Amino acid sequence: MDITRTLAVARGDEPADLLLTGGRVVDVFAGEVIEADVAIAGDLIVGVGDGLSAKETYDLGGRFLSPAFIDAHVHIESAMVPPSQFAPAVLACGVTCVITDPHEIGNVLGLDGIRYMLRDSDGSPLTVYVNAPSCVPASPLGSAGAALEADDLAQLLDEPRLLGLAEVMNFPGVVAGDPGLLDKIARFGGRPIDGHAPGLDGRALDAYVSAGIQSDHECTTPEEALRK
Repeated sequence: MDITRTLAVARGDEPADLLLTGGRVVDVFAGEVIEADVAIAGDLIVGVGDGLSAKETYDLGGRFLSPAFIDAHVHIESAMVPPSQFAPAVLACGVTCVITDPHEIGNVLGLDGIRYMLRDSDGSPLTVYVNAPSCVPASPLGSAGAALEADDLAQLLDEPRLLGLAEVMNFPGVVAGDPGLLDKIARFGGRPIDGHAPGLDGRALDAYVSAGIQSDHECTTPEEALRK
């Protein structure tokens, strides 16, 4: 929308496109629930409060109005459906964005599987971002349909919805300085790099973090999460 009109609506000089009334707004920053109207112009919220006007009004009837959820780590194919079918299931629960690690389909089909996940989610009402699976196969002991090295993963860097490197689950390899893993991390330098290191602590954790790992969803106790 034109910024000039946005400002005019926000100032109250022009009516918004839609006014949501009768709702309870969940303020996730203050930890409060407030009763307020919400004005929308185009795809932007331009006002929250009283005395707002709009071309169209919708009464929420006391329903809660809150920011949508973002699932920061999910394996869509584990639900046994493609992204296009995954979308309506989670949108109904308030999830509007996911960051998926196509690790499973990557283990079966390699780059073709990852590109399928990207193409199938094109134009979806669910915003789908992808992190490149870092460990295909998961370990040298595994048997898989593909093996993705740094040169393979680098081919995905120009994909518009490819964010970074997914969970680096071979944490012993990272700590030991495995050249192949370090090459993958280096290729994705400056991008998000997710971790996966249950129980890792002490100097080994220092080494893992020093390699460039930025998160870990595998903590097993509150104390481990706090240390990490």
